[in-house]
Amino acid sequence: MADDKLRQELYYIAKLATKYDFKDMAIVEEILRQENERKLLTSVFGTRFKSRIFDIASDAKHDSNCVICGKPADNGVVCAECLKSILESKYAESKNEIKENKRFDFKRIFDNKLFHGIKNFFSYLISKSKKIDETTESKDTRGRHEKSKAKRAFQYSCIVCLTLILFIQIYILSVWLSLPTYNKKEAVRESQYKATAVADENAALKELQKEFPEDDGYTITYSRQDREYVGRFLIDIGACCEEVEEGLSPEERYDYFFQEDVYVFYITNISDYSAIVGKAEINADGAIILTGSFNDGRDTNRLYRFR
Repeated sequence: MADDKLRQELYYIAKLATKYDFKDMAIVEEILRQENERKLLTSVFGTRFKSRIFDIASDAKHDSNCVICGKPADNGVVCAECLKSILESKYAESKNEIKENKRFDFKRIFDNKLFHGIKNFFSYLISKSKKIDETTESKDTRGRHEKSKAKRAFQYSCIVCLTLILFIQIYILSVWLSLPTYNKKEAVRESQYKATAVADENAALKELQKEFPEDDGYTITYSRQDREYVGRFLIDIGACCEEVEEGLSPEERYDYFFQEDVYVFYITNISDYSAIVGKAEINADGAIILTGSFNDGRDTNRLYRFR
């Protein structure tokens, strides 16, 4: 367990060392803030790493040797040899594997094999019934002939009833299995425009007016300038921010939860029979995330990448 923890720390250090310029105090402060919350870098190497990047950002006197092996490091933190060893290790490869979540395909329940099986089953019952008819008709007595008719009628009635019951059960099963996607939430909106950088709230307003024009009944009101997670503007368009955040690994959180300035707007569309209310956030690159009833009528508190 201790070895796994150390491998994880070294992997975090290598990833951070290859991604960020530690001369930027804002980046270092964000890394240290998240480290204070999560306590991921607790080994001697992690402690050295945190001290080194702070010294670099504050322009304090420090050596340029690798915090892991002690050899000279071009970036002043981790040498190229250690970076290569860590990032090409089996542990790193396992962290980079892509896991695909396969959704349940309900159509397999109704494939041809199932219906062919049902058809063959009822064909067998009918053929069995006909054989019984032929056997009974070969007998001469009128009473037995009448009994065979009653028996045949009873058999056909049972077949009809069993068929109805079977299909009712299949229908109930189909509804039960499809509940997670049955009557699914309103389709998440996706922008038809490419992201365009904005310099201020007026430019941001113009970009939103393209998406929600006044001619369609929308009213857009500027609220404030705020801070938002960088990662929310980098996920796939149409993806839910909260759902993505639930599946983030500890090292992915370092990148995701950096913050940046955004412009916040409220969007409304009120008619005689309905009222649509939502909120949009747009960053300096022109990327947009949305929340509200116009985007997802069953979960109005979730944020979605829109553009």
